[in-house]
Amino acid sequence: MRRQTFTAAVAAALAPSFTTAQSSCNVLTASEVRSMGNNTLFTRWRPYSHVNAPAGWMNDPCGPMYDPTRDVYHVFYQWHPEHINWGNISWGHATSKDLITFTDHTGWQDSQALALGPTGNGSFPEAYNGLGIFSGTAQPVNLQGEVDGTLLLFYTSVAKLPTSWTIPYMPHTESQSLAYSTDGGDTWQEYENNPVIRTTTERPPMEWNITGFRDPFLEPVPALDDILGFEEPHYYAVFGSGIKGVGPRIPLWSAPASDLTDWTFLGALWEPQANTSLGPVLSTRTYGFNFEVSGFFELEDEDGVVHWFVNMGAEGGNLTYAESQHSALWSEGIVTRRENGSAEFTPVSGGLGDWGLSYALTSFNDTKNNRRVQLAWAPEDIIGDEGLFSVKQQGFQGSLTLFRELFVHTTRSVLNPTGELTTNRNARLTEHADGTFTAQTLGVRPLPDVVEGLRSTARSCPYAGNKTYSSMTMLSKAGSSSLELKATVHSATGAVGLVVAAAEDMSEYTSIIYSPSNYTLLVVREHSTLLAEQFNTATVTGYFYPYTILGEDGSEEQESITMDVFLDGSLLEVYVNERFALATRIYPAGSCSNGYGVYVEDGSSATFESVHAWEDLMHIWSDRPMDSSSPLVYDTAEETNDYVWWTGN
Repeated sequence: MRRQTFTAAVAAALAPSFTTAQSSCNVLTASEVRSMGNNTLFTRWRPYSHVNAPAGWMNDPCGPMYDPTRDVYHVFYQWHPEHINWGNISWGHATSKDLITFTDHTGWQDSQALALGPTGNGSFPEAYNGLGIFSGTAQPVNLQGEVDGTLLLFYTSVAKLPTSWTIPYMPHTESQSLAYSTDGGDTWQEYENNPVIRTTTERPPMEWNITGFRDPFLEPVPALDDILGFEEPHYYAVFGSGIKGVGPRIPLWSAPASDLTDWTFLGALWEPQANTSLGPVLSTRTYGFNFEVSGFFELEDEDGVVHWFVNMGAEGGNLTYAESQHSALWSEGIVTRRENGSAEFTPVSGGLGDWGLSYALTSFNDTKNNRRVQLAWAPEDIIGDEGLFSVKQQGFQGSLTLFRELFVHTTRSVLNPTGELTTNRNARLTEHADGTFTAQTLGVRPLPDVVEGLRSTARSCPYAGNKTYSSMTMLSKAGSSSLELKATVHSATGAVGLVVAAAEDMSEYTSIIYSPSNYTLLVVREHSTLLAEQFNTATVTGYFYPYTILGEDGSEEQESITMDVFLDGSLLEVYVNERFALATRIYPAGSCSNGYGVYVEDGSSATFESVHAWEDLMHIWSDRPMDSSSPLVYDTAEETNDYVWWTGN
């Protein structure tokens, strides 16, 4: 039984001691899960307020774009329909009018949402995409760069597997190809002269002894035309790559807008050394040894000044406190023209695009609303049974994050009382004569209109404001597994935060804690599930440095901390002060582990200016049933080259 709707006054009067009776809760055990059939837990931990595949394995977001001809948004994603693990990688397809509600473009059943898929094994170049349609981007233009209703996809076509930065690279593993649609995405045609970039080991960038060459990020960049001296408008594509033993790379290619099949290699946009970092590894992580899913874009600040950014998935950074050896990074930099005519990116600040497990960040220019919108892949976080515990019972893996807006976040009159403002390298700083700084960094927030849409069908539960707490206090013991919980807190004398996914007896709960002593944001999952041997319960560590602001009266005040937390099934996203994002996973064993509250470290106190919850966020899929599972297919040894290309499950 879920809590009824209360007015703000009643909720404030009852908080924080509100309790309610709950119906009996189902608490899963590992043996029970293993004995269940395929898809029996499909709805148990599934996100319904996020973009995900109807069923089966999914990973990277691909080709998000706005089609101005039809006033429609398109989102694609890496997909292995009717399978629970990676393999036979294809593109699924969803559309939306508003980025709030979505439709599987050609149907949700089985593999109906498929847009592109491999076309069979064989020799290169005839079977250039025989083993996979890897990640890429899209533009609403034809091959001549014209807006006429054509939709154009630019993707990595794969002819050989396996591939990894840790093993020798096989020639012709990856090439770059085009596909287009003239009917709004109902059907797709591969360009007849694919691949449009088919390099060999004797031609750049393959002659680098590369670690990989994939995931084209395609956009027109007029400001780069000016830097490089191009009189004709060009499109540009960056890729993920690297040189073995040297470092990761972002190759840069260009094509005239009048012919998007004619690509020229311009060299490496950026050339960091292997496993180095821009600043302290806590605040910037490391570049690792290979980049994947790179992006390159410009943003204007509030004064109209252009800032250049890259994002990249870094592979191989070995940090004991990080969830994996994959990190989703960003950097701001200066772009200049080299003597040889190519472009060079020199970083000045950086950080993580997502401090949790999200990876493969991509973005697009939402021309309808003049903003840059980002998506990321949020994989599962299952460790039991070699990462396959409950996967057959779920019948799916993976989701995308909320749509996020990227912008130049500007804060003025910033002081540097601890010295960390200048050493953490998370912001581009301009120092002024009075000793203050203007700090500019990559801002990130969930799209406001999407958040408004998700709240539109939810129960609004405001709690008493300007209330001081001195311990962890539950506000609701019967909340929701589809929840937004937002709070602003100041004057904390110790660690402070929020609690979600809590059982009434507190046998399960997850804490999101900001620790001012070392500027870390922790998602503590030690008690997140009773199935601790099956699901990852390691603490997720992020870094967030709050600004100290000089007031007009000469006072110094540290900014308040605003946490905006979204829980959707197992997917947990945390946003802080519009310049921090973190996604992770939790899998409570109890079906009633959905309480929430505030956290204050024992012996400390903090004043919560506001706490507001929205329970039962919108189900965004207008046509899908809650159970959109499909029969699971097991591949044969022949189909998987004796399980070399994928494991067949």
